[in-house]
Amino acid sequence: MEEVVSEEEPPGGTPFFKATRLGKQLNLDNLFVKFEGANTTGTQKDRISRLHVRNAIEGGFDTVSVATCGNYGASISHYASLNGVRSVVGIPEGYSNSRLDEIRRNGSEILTIPGRYEEAVEYMSRLAGAEAWYDSNPGSPNASADISGYETIAYEIVEQLGHPPEFVAVPVGNGTTLSGIFSGFRRMKRDGAISDLPRMVASSTSNGNPVVDSWNRGSRKVIDLNPETIHETAVNEPLIAYRAIDGQNALDAIYESRGMAFYVSDFDMVRYSRIAEDLESLSVLPASASTIAAAHSRLGNCCRGSEIVVVLTGRNQIWTTR
Repeated sequence: MEEVVSEEEPPGGTPFFKATRLGKQLNLDNLFVKFEGANTTGTQKDRISRLHVRNAIEGGFDTVSVATCGNYGASISHYASLNGVRSVVGIPEGYSNSRLDEIRRNGSEILTIPGRYEEAVEYMSRLAGAEAWYDSNPGSPNASADISGYETIAYEIVEQLGHPPEFVAVPVGNGTTLSGIFSGFRRMKRDGAISDLPRMVASSTSNGNPVVDSWNRGSRKVIDLNPETIHETAVNEPLIAYRAIDGQNALDAIYESRGMAFYVSDFDMVRYSRIAEDLESLSVLPASASTIAAAHSRLGNCCRGSEIVVVLTGRNQIWTTR
């Protein structure tokens, strides 16, 4: 197969701006938005999906596979279709509120996997190995593409702002996006491009996430949660997890950067997404609006004048990011 040549501009280069009206409402003088919803399929997943499809082609694979609850599958299927590659997408059993129609339109084969998202990832990774498919799941042997893809968000923030901000708030499910963004900042510091690292702020659902739970416990090691104790909803699904696949890297990033991690309720995720829409005309995924909630409730008092960047994704009909 030939190297990836798509008809679209590569993902990235997403809008970055000072959210003046939103900042005034929240008493945050220097609030900035990095809006990943401007990517082709509406989330930061496009940054890594294009890399995975390119790597699959260069590696001689005819099929790329992934487990998803929505957006990652839509993104992988989009770039696979764009470049003439077969895609197989595993959906956890019981997930009817995902972007299934879009994934089907992109030509993907959809498999229904018993269990939760975590089990679907394990199953699809085993199947990829057995079928000689390219494995684009988090935690796979190809996961370096996830880090390099998300590093570009850090590069763009520094380029667009002119320097690293004091805080960068990122919604956390598996922890992959936060890990990749921090890796980008750390790489720039190592190379002498910046002198200071931003403090990473993780936001997640109050119904259960191992990264936030472990930080709240003061643990340096990510501790899995009991699957029976977490409560999944249509709002918190992108963030809820009993096992965060890249959670240790995310937790390490929080500690290394002297950052923080906070839980946010479903009510506040929806409320802050509506505030962002009303004041900044942004259609924001409620789960990603957890970053706004965390910035307001946790940083508003101590860090009003600090430069705070919130990473936001787009709001689709179905609220899924994994």
